[in-house]
Amino acid sequence: MSDEIDTVIKEGLEQIYGLEIKPLPRMLFLDDRTKRIEAARKKYTQQYDVTFVHNVKECLRYLCREEFDIVSLDHDLDGDDFQDPDEVSSGMEVVRYIEKCGSHTVDATEFWVHSSNLFAANLMIRRLTDIGLKAYYKRFQYEGEIKFGDAKPSHKPAVVEDKWIGVDFNKCNSCDTTHYLEVDIHGQCHYCYKREMKQCE
Repeated sequence: MSDEIDTVIKEGLEQIYGLEIKPLPRMLFLDDRTKRIEAARKKYTQQYDVTFVHNVKECLRYLCREEFDIVSLDHDLDGDDFQDPDEVSSGMEVVRYIEKCGSHTVDATEFWVHSSNLFAANLMIRRLTDIGLKAYYKRFQYEGEIKFGDAKPSHKPAVVEDKWIGVDFNKCNSCDTTHYLEVDIHGQCHYCYKREMKQCE
């Protein structure tokens, strides 16, 4: 019903203003994270007519019956951070299905892989390009999403220096002997210091 209303409005505007209103390019966006989907909705809905899908079966259902200008794929689905590409619930299954069924139906489609899993994303892109399709890596992260390995400590750790005071003869506070050695700031000889460190391990 809403499609019919949109068509009527579009035709009316074209007649009144003499303008040709072109439809937005269509995008299919596969992801299972609610926050990422909401961020994509904010980012893309002004430029594209976006269809959001949450799993491989939904994605293939749309891909098999409708045409899209852009298909943006995630790899790690089902709430997992790192999925094996051989799993049928991963985004790689979409690529395998296209390989099996022939890529001629999506020749004009541009594929974007937005997964944070670089290994799987590169594999998906390579296999799509191997069958002659246009595929690119376009990582998509929602605001506040922390990249793996980017977390920083909340405070700057204090600089610890290994200070040794070099003197000729000093009495060690632990073994009570005088050594012709460097004695550290705790008043221990090097041997006692090392022994205590070993006991703490």
